[in-house]
Amino acid sequence: MKLSSLFKRGMNLVRLGNAARQLRHSADADKHAWARHYLLELLGNSRGVPTKVAQFMTMGSGDAADREILNNSIPVMPLEEVREILEAEYAVSLDSIFSHLEEKGQAASLGQVHFGKLREGHEVAVKVQFPAIADAVEAEMNLLGWMPRVGPVAKWGFSLDGYRDAFWENLSEELNYTREKEHQIEYRKRVAPIWEVVVPEVYEKWCRPRVLVQEKETGFDLDKAETMVQTQRQTLGRVLLRHYFHMLFCHGFVHADPHPGNFAFRKLGGEDFALIVYDYGSILRVPDSMRLTLLRIILALQTHERLDPVACLSAIGFDPQKLQDLKQTLPALLNVLFEPFLCEAPYAIKDWRLSERFEQIVGEMKWWFRSAAPPRLIYLMRTIHGLAAMLERLDARLSWKFILDQVCSEIYEDARRIEIPSPAEDGLGFDGLARYLKIYVVKANGNKIQLTMPGRVADDLESVIDPPVMESIRRQKVDLKTIQDRVRKSGFVPQEMFTLKDEERDVRVWLE
Repeated sequence: MKLSSLFKRGMNLVRLGNAARQLRHSADADKHAWARHYLLELLGNSRGVPTKVAQFMTMGSGDAADREILNNSIPVMPLEEVREILEAEYAVSLDSIFSHLEEKGQAASLGQVHFGKLREGHEVAVKVQFPAIADAVEAEMNLLGWMPRVGPVAKWGFSLDGYRDAFWENLSEELNYTREKEHQIEYRKRVAPIWEVVVPEVYEKWCRPRVLVQEKETGFDLDKAETMVQTQRQTLGRVLLRHYFHMLFCHGFVHADPHPGNFAFRKLGGEDFALIVYDYGSILRVPDSMRLTLLRIILALQTHERLDPVACLSAIGFDPQKLQDLKQTLPALLNVLFEPFLCEAPYAIKDWRLSERFEQIVGEMKWWFRSAAPPRLIYLMRTIHGLAAMLERLDARLSWKFILDQVCSEIYEDARRIEIPSPAEDGLGFDGLARYLKIYVVKANGNKIQLTMPGRVADDLESVIDPPVMESIRRQKVDLKTIQDRVRKSGFVPQEMFTLKDEERDVRVWLE
């Protein structure tokens, strides 16, 4: 790694840091939008690690302008430079391999793709790595290693070395197209039972460490998918879920770069659609013990089984000592983290409000929980976040539980054989969580109304209580915020929430 490369990337990181601070301190909406777009443009123009950060920033963005600015800011190599790289890799004239190579390329964080045609007649997509991008990434990773341990990293004891090693291991694989080729071939075999998923065939004969040649598979992107009718969007979301559940829980070998640009859809016969998956540089390998334990936790939460949440998380690599400080809230926290898997009814991702509810339950201790997690778990979190972001953009309201049963029921017994202890007698297990929120109203005319809802809605009472009842609550100055904070701190155990009585109605609200 050259000193000039290190200095150049270091100065670029300083410039990006200044832009990020400008975004953070922008006061009004217009200045904030300008600062965000400016930062995205800088990140895209930088290639490598900064562009990957920008892709994560725009993953769940509802602002099409964000995605357009990022895509337009990534520098594209001219075809002449691409031809030079290919001829150096093949050591022969390109005309002896390709009968055609399109002028325009599609740039990404580490390389770009050109469509073309082999002399053999196959339509192909040729992925070519940017020159010196490996040195740039190494320089950035080294600079990250020199950064001071400040903020949450210092206060909550994050394993910075562990995170840096996980990032570097992942990026090293993404930079190795020979490894990516192997991933893609294996993925194609393992995903075969999910017939709607298309993995482009690799032409191994023409692949090199910086060149990947695969069958050209095209479809429409997520932007277009968002404009389709609800039934079609439901179908697209269902294919995404089936794909991820099969690869994560049945194989522990899952695509871990859920940037929307890595996916496309294609209309099949009837009402069916295919999901096309691109880019296999980042593959999450989940050991059998972990994938089955994750499934074990989900099944236990579904049935309110009496399991020790500390033992559950320790089994997937969390630090049990750190978790002791959170054990009272862990059942409720895990219930929120895995909520889409627990609902029988179709689930709307917008109702998850994961970050907000996570913080409501544990407050600033969220950093303590995150610091207790194994660094490599960040790629699983990124994968689930990317899946949820795509489903939210599609507004695909699906029963994750029903689809999980369809795809994974054959391995449920294997998961249930994972032994996890129950908590101590005075400890909270998943059985201690309230299952239902109940509201009982007796009106002045004697009419009675009883409502039963999932216990999870107890942290957002205003969204489920009728306006006339809310008016009674306000008149009697019932402090819902304080009540909800108390319920969260209790871990959402069964309890009386509040009662009120006025000339119009008697109301009782409780968790059962």
